[in-house]
Amino acid sequence: MDIAPIISEEPLKPAIYLISTTAWHTFHVDAGSPGCDRDAMPSNNKSITTGLATVLITLSLTGCTGISRSGDLAGVTVDVRNELLMFDGHSGDPIRWEDLMTRVASADVIIIGEQHDDAVGHAVQRAVIEDAVARGSNLALSMEMLDRSEQSIVDDYVAELIDREKFYELTASTEWRKVVNEYLAGEINKSKFKEQILRIGWPDWETNYQPIIDAAKDGGARIVAANAPWLRYTKLITKDGYEKLETLTDEQRRLIDTPEVPESGKYRERFWEVMVDRAEGEEPKESESDGDDPDAAHSEMSDDDVLRSFHSQMMYDATMAGSMAEALKSGAEKVIHLVGQFHSDFEGGTVMELRRRVPDARILLISMQKESAAALREEDTDRADIVIYTGARED
Repeated sequence: MDIAPIISEEPLKPAIYLISTTAWHTFHVDAGSPGCDRDAMPSNNKSITTGLATVLITLSLTGCTGISRSGDLAGVTVDVRNELLMFDGHSGDPIRWEDLMTRVASADVIIIGEQHDDAVGHAVQRAVIEDAVARGSNLALSMEMLDRSEQSIVDDYVAELIDREKFYELTASTEWRKVVNEYLAGEINKSKFKEQILRIGWPDWETNYQPIIDAAKDGGARIVAANAPWLRYTKLITKDGYEKLETLTDEQRRLIDTPEVPESGKYRERFWEVMVDRAEGEEPKESESDGDDPDAAHSEMSDDDVLRSFHSQMMYDATMAGSMAEALKSGAEKVIHLVGQFHSDFEGGTVMELRRRVPDARILLISMQKESAAALREEDTDRADIVIYTGARED
């Protein structure tokens, strides 16, 4: 997801947890999350703090909110098949794991909207993959977290031509923590930090995502690197759209898709609301901040800046939808796609793009909320076909 830059002229890859370091007590903070303790962030790291607006809003849009529970799937003690409460997202009727898997079995595409730092949610994803491959489907696991330029690396890993450590190294999926700690320790300067951090990015890959990939691999599923490469092409996107992308070669264009759905509607409205806390067309809010408030810089963004970011967001949506459509076309009987929930909740951009490309596909939308609820919450009505609450159960 691309948003207006604060610490660089380049967009940030989502879920770069600049504040998820040992120095910041492994807090996963979102600009709108209750209970966030910004005072926990050290005041002497203003170079990073001034960039938190970018990071925090990105985490919000891609599904990272609140304070993380466990960071290790192996440490999750919840029996996700029996202990979590889940509901039909439209009727509010409670459903059981068996009902969930029956609906998974009858769908062509299952899109699971996540919050990236939700360890229990990742355990749910792994369980869905395990049970789906056990039923013998010709399954493809599609992931926002891997981009099309990495597909050959993924294929090599599945074919056991490279081991897990090499896979980590080549996809740069765990390097972010090392870079941030080096910067905080003064071992690299700001320029080097920006150069390196913009290339990397998913939090706790080894414990959150790798077990899911391995479950798919062990079950014989295909793994699809679904997203567009980060940073590489968003600089060609303007507030006016995608015209400059036409200058790319066929080989470059193979790595991205552009939107086919109209730009207006609730998804665009939600984007403005999350990005700048106002409606499109309203005057930007003036900030009284001294420059250290990570929310303030975004509230002052112009509509042109937000529109450029929205166009980039839709490029990622279109690319992921195109990857899923291609997986179905090339023989997968079922595609399970993992994505930050802003892309999929309330018929988000990825869903709209997929419906346009594969209008006859049976699509099941699942959203995981890192909350506790004894019934479907009002704000979650129509969020997805199934809503799963991964917070501690209150009996």
